[in-house]
Order: sequence, then C-alpha cells, then structure tokens
Amino acid sequence: MMEVIVNCILIAAAVYLSCGLIFSFFFISKGLKVIDPDGTHGSSAGFKIIIIPGVIVFWWLLLKKWMKPTPIP
Repeated sequence: MMEVIVNCILIAAAVYLSCGLIFSFFFISKGLKVIDPDGTHGSSAGFKIIIIPGVIVFWWLLLKKWMKPTPIP
C-alpha cells in the first residue's frame, strides 16, 4: 500500500514539474515581457537561464499573473 502512495506522489510531482518545464519555454520567450516589460527589457541570456528553476516551480502563479488582463491607462 505504501508503494502505491509513494508512486502516486512521484507521478504527481513529475507531471507538475513537466508542466512547469514546458511552461517555462513559453514564459521566458513571451510572458516575461508582459509581466515586467521595463524590468526585463534587454535582459541577458544568463538572467533567463537563472530564473528557469523558479519559473518551473511557480509556473501556475506566473500563468495566473500572465493571463490577468492589463488595465487600460
């Protein structure tokens, strides 16, 4: 019984991290400019590589922020 629970947890973690990895490619290329246009304008490739682990872990929060409608000035 314990093996089944451990396997389910590992599968859930793998699915979550896989979704984060896939999301990170799209977010780094397009979403980063939407969420913080001034702060990331002209950022280096090194910066984008450094933030990948955080994007993978917090992908669902970043997706919510990315999909939030922007106010019209």
